[in-house]
Amino acid sequence: MKWLLLIVLLVFLLYGLFRILSFLMNPQQRLKLAQKRRTFYLLDQKDNIRMNLLLTYKGHLLEGEKYAVANEVDHILLFPTNPYNTKMSKQDKAYIEQSLLSIYPKAKIDWTRFKEAEKNT
Repeated sequence: MKWLLLIVLLVFLLYGLFRILSFLMNPQQRLKLAQKRRTFYLLDQKDNIRMNLLLTYKGHLLEGEKYAVANEVDHILLFPTNPYNTKMSKQDKAYIEQSLLSIYPKAKIDWTRFKEAEKNT
């Protein structure tokens, strides 16, 4: 009886660890965690040119629509998912553009509904 209880507890422990690891390895959860930590994270399937991309940078969550010609992405339209949180600096935009251009070198990147952040000098 004692061994059976020990085996059942071990099985529950392993199942719990499996569920925690699968939760943390989920790309959507990693995106939310990166947004909370205000770091850069790109959620994209590079092989699927029809699927939109999601990225987060400094707490901003952005969605990007990819447009392709001849199986190659040539245009990316970025817009904020939160319409009230749209202020980004030019350096932030340049960093995001460089990150996207490293993956899609021939893409033209357009921004919609963004305002320039004021400088506090």
